[in-house]
Amino acid sequence: MITPLLRSARPGAGASAYAQYRAAIAEGRSQRLLIRAGLVAAAAVVAGLAWGWVAAAVVAVAVGVADTVVRWRTHEAVRTWRKGAIGERRTARMLRPLERRGYRVLHDRALPYGRANVDHLVIGATGVFVVDSKHWSRERRLTRRGRYVRVGRSSGDQLVKSVLYEGQAVAAALAQSLGQQVQVTPVLAIHGTRMPLLRVTKVSGVPLLQAPQVRGWIGRQPARLSAAEVATIAAAADRVLPPYTAS
Repeated sequence: MITPLLRSARPGAGASAYAQYRAAIAEGRSQRLLIRAGLVAAAAVVAGLAWGWVAAAVVAVAVGVADTVVRWRTHEAVRTWRKGAIGERRTARMLRPLERRGYRVLHDRALPYGRANVDHLVIGATGVFVVDSKHWSRERRLTRRGRYVRVGRSSGDQLVKSVLYEGQAVAAALAQSLGQQVQVTPVLAIHGTRMPLLRVTKVSGVPLLQAPQVRGWIGRQPARLSAAEVATIAAAADRVLPPYTAS
C-alpha cells in the first residue's frame, strides 16, 4: 500500500491504515462539533416552542444522531481507511494457519525508503510473497478482454502498480542484507469484489485472488526454500523491514 502513512502506536496488521482512519476522524472535528451543536440547539428551540421541552429534548437527540450518521457516511476518507484496516486484519487471520506449516508471516512492515508499507510478507518453503490487501465494494466487477483486465473503472495495470513496487523494494532490501538475490512474488488479496474461482487472473504476473484463496494458492506453489533458508530470510526481513510503528 503506497500512501503517505502516519505512524501507529499499535503494531500488527492494519496498524497504518487504522492510524490514518483515526487521523481522518480527528481532522476538522472541532468544526463538525460546532456545526452539530448549532443544529441541535436550533432544533431544540423550534421543537420547544412548538411542543414543549420534552419534545425539544427528543428532537435534539434525534438531530444529533442523524448528523453524526450522515457525516460518517459522507466522510469518504474515514470509510476508506477503516475498510483498509478491516481488510488487512481479515487477511492476517486467513494467513495465520501458514505459521503452523513453518511459514513466517509479517504484517504492516515499513520499506527502507519512502513512505510505503507492506501489508503482509509471507516467507516459507514455497517462497517469499508480498500480499497487498484490497477492500473493494461488491459493485466493482472484474472484466477481461484478451490480456486487458479492469476492475470497475480501474485498469489492471493501475491495480497492481503499488504491489509490484513493494515486491521490488522488498527484493532489493533482502538482497542487500543477505548478499544474494531473493525472488519475491507480489499477490493481491481482495475482499468484497467477487473474483473468478476456477481460473486465477493475473496482471503483469500478479495474481488477483479473493482473500480466502491466498493461503491455499501460496501453499500450492512449488517448494523452493529449505527450512534454514526460510529462517535466514525471515530474520533479515524482520531486521530490514521493521514494523510500521512509532519509534
